[in-house]
Amino acid sequence: MKKILMQTVGSLVTSILRWIDYRFYHSSTAMTDDEVIANPYTHYNEIRSHGKFLRSQRNRGWMALGYDEVQAVLRENRLGADMRKNEFVSKMIRLAAEGRKVTFLDDPTMLNLDPPDHTRLRKLANHGFINKQILALEPRIAELVDNLLDAIDPGSDSFDVVKVIAEPLPVSVIAELLGLPEEDQPRFLELSRQLVGILALGNTELMDAGACASEKLSEYFARQIEGKRQSPGDDLISKLIEVEEEGDRLSNEELISTCIVLLVAGHETTTHLIGNGMHLLLQHPAEMQKLRQNPALIPNAVEEMLRMEPPVNFTARTALENFELFGEQVQENQIVMAVFASANRDPDRFPDPDKFDVTREEPGHMAFGYGIHLCLGMTLARLEAKVAFEKILARYPNLGLVAQEISYVPVPINRGRESLLVSTA
Repeated sequence: MKKILMQTVGSLVTSILRWIDYRFYHSSTAMTDDEVIANPYTHYNEIRSHGKFLRSQRNRGWMALGYDEVQAVLRENRLGADMRKNEFVSKMIRLAAEGRKVTFLDDPTMLNLDPPDHTRLRKLANHGFINKQILALEPRIAELVDNLLDAIDPGSDSFDVVKVIAEPLPVSVIAELLGLPEEDQPRFLELSRQLVGILALGNTELMDAGACASEKLSEYFARQIEGKRQSPGDDLISKLIEVEEEGDRLSNEELISTCIVLLVAGHETTTHLIGNGMHLLLQHPAEMQKLRQNPALIPNAVEEMLRMEPPVNFTARTALENFELFGEQVQENQIVMAVFASANRDPDRFPDPDKFDVTREEPGHMAFGYGIHLCLGMTLARLEAKVAFEKILARYPNLGLVAQEISYVPVPINRGRESLLVSTA
């Protein structure tokens, strides 16, 4: 009953704040939350037409929507990524957790730490993500994709790209990297998707599931790390246990939180990249044909997919002090949203930004973030997507989009399809 009441009150407050933003600050639109999840780009394009740095009551601060503005926010050292420093966010998550430990608060990850703690953790974790070593995984990734495609019923004339490829491939890759049992992979998928819900502020159901997932993943990785200490192997967890930088090592709590963020970020981003990208190709058959005729364009196409539909819509920073930004007075503890989904379609940075063009030459999208928190696993995500599209396009010359109602993941921070049926005949 308490949670139902909280959800009802939260929805009412959100609606009021959204109306205030729409009516007085132009930082919202008349679209419903469900409509925004289905089509965030129309929403952000309309907001951005009123300004690229706007006040937002709903978000307890400000929204950066332009390309240059988002970059500036992510460079600004008076804005922090550590959500523990934001009283409102911390209280919301603690309330949903009901006394349970939460990864992002009790054992912070690289994603939400500021220097010098972030610098130290990132430097140690970098040892497991050397580009040369990641690129050497391509033959194994190709084998995994082939195995997944081989498992499709040969008598079927359609399959679900998300369920068959986009979800299991990244989970298999990151699980093998971490040295985790294959039989645990379905559970990882479920828990990591639930964990992201802890950031769905105001949605008590998703936040509660996220808190439970955080606790279960922490317990799981504590057992795995202890096992690797006793019997190390040639895997990423064992390397993270042994890695040393100027006499410094990761603590057990840091190992757990790092493993969790690697698991979640290592599959969630790539899952949405492949699902979003496949949908874009099916919606633009002429662009897909360009890739069939010239597969060497696929890496460039992956970059365009990331620009057009970034797997992460936005990130948040907390003001650490009062200061002026873009002529506005930002107050200590206010939240500043850096909206990648808007910045990547800023017409001042990308000509004809709503056009999907696999030959586009303008680099510099921010799907993987920017600055010191640039995604650690971006090389791996790009590689998995490249191999997946190479294999799918080579095996199925007549791919088409099955008529269906597309459902999207319900957590606003992410952009991804929950399923995507394609025809092969």
